Amino acid sequence: MIDSEKICYIFDVDGTLTEPREKMQDDHESIFLEWAKGKQLFISTGSDFIKIKEQITPAGLSVFKLIFCCMGNEALKPEGVMVRKFNFLVPEELKRDLKDFLDNSAFPYRTGTHFEARTGMLNFSIVGRQANPEQRKEYTNWDNHSQERLKMAQFINNKYPELEASVGGSISIDIIEKGCDKGQVINYLEGMGAKKVVFVGDKCHPGGNDYGIIRELKKSKLAFEWYNVSSPNETYKLIKDNRVFLED
Repeated sequence: MIDSEKICYIFDVDGTLTEPREKMQDDHESIFLEWAKGKQLFISTGSDFIKIKEQITPAGLSVFKLIFCCMGNEALKPEGVMVRKFNFLVPEELKRDLKDFLDNSAFPYRTGTHFEARTGMLNFSIVGRQANPEQRKEYTNWDNHSQERLKMAQFINNKYPELEASVGGSISIDIIEKGCDKGQVINYLEGMGAKKVVFVGDKCHPGGNDYGIIRELKKSKLAFEWYNVSSPNETYKLIKDNRVFLED
């Protein structure tokens, strides 16, 4: 499955390969497909596989060896064959706390689908996953000022030591059992014989949902590099300028 002599290139999706919940741009796909030739590529995302297929074309997905979805709690081949899966039972008390957040948030409106159970995780959003791109941007700007998502994640992490909450995407937080974050992708690849890893994501700081990968890379015996990008444009500029990354 893993060629240990080749680099494992891992990419986040929202904010890294695409704008949050948007399709990969045609010009970006052309750049990526040309660069990807002969390389060993993986996706690591908090989203589920259905959403990934809405954002990346079959041609784009075909260049990846594995798609790690739901914070790494699912691993699938590009054609959708499941390789591994881990489930998570949401505590009732946590559901009540999240309902309180939803009822008491000062953000002025809701769009629906505030709770989304995914394999191994729960995604929670105040504005709701039915928000359109303009509403997402409005909530993101509001959250940047209020730090609502970070405060919710900190509350959960303090109250539930067995759980871990992190800021994900542009409008939500991801909640998992401790240890079941994106860091498990690194453990899996190292266990399969990987020796070199490059990761590109947009939330690599503590509290971001890419941070687990950085944490586990630092613990590992792997040769690695990682890049925290501010947008998909930065990702494709890195690729186009041939600044990605270690040499095979």
